[in-house]
Amino acid sequence: MPTLLTLRLELRALVLNDHDDLFAIYGDPKVMQFTSDPTFPDGTYINQLFVSVERLFAEQQALLWGVALRDTGRIVGTCELHSFEPDDRRAEIGCMLARAYWGRSLMREALTAVIEFGVGNLGLATLRADIDVPNAQSRALFQRLGFQSVVGSPTLFELQA
Repeated sequence: MPTLLTLRLELRALVLNDHDDLFAIYGDPKVMQFTSDPTFPDGTYINQLFVSVERLFAEQQALLWGVALRDTGRIVGTCELHSFEPDDRRAEIGCMLARAYWGRSLMREALTAVIEFGVGNLGLATLRADIDVPNAQSRALFQRLGFQSVVGSPTLFELQA
C-alpha cells in the first residue's frame, strides 16, 4: 500500500492500532448517514473492515488509505479508490472524515493527494464520485476539486484527467 504525504496528512495503510480511531468514524451515525454501509454498532465490525480491506487490496479491487494527522499519527478519515474499470482507465473515489475534523479542509488535502496518485501513478483518466443528493458538503467539496455533474445522474460526479 503506497503512503501519500501532504503538508498536514499521511495517507497510509490501516493498522490494528487504528481500531479506536476507525470506530470513531464508522460508529458515528452522522458520518455514516450518506455512505452505503450501516453505522457500525460496536468495535468488532472494525475487525471485519480490516479483513475486507486486505482482501480487496490483494485482489487489486480497492485501495483504502487511512488519513492520519502527521503530527499525531491519529486516523481522522479514510480515502478510497475502488470499482476500477481498467479498459476505460476509470475508478470511483470516496472518503469519510471524523466529525471532530469537519471544516478544516483536511479532506480536500487528502483527496488531492489521492487524485494525483490515481492519475499520475495508476494512469486513471476518469475519477467518479457517487454522492447522495442531500450531502451538500461532499458535493461542494468534489466540485471545488474539479468534479462535474454527470448528465442524467443526480448523484454522479466525474473528473477527467
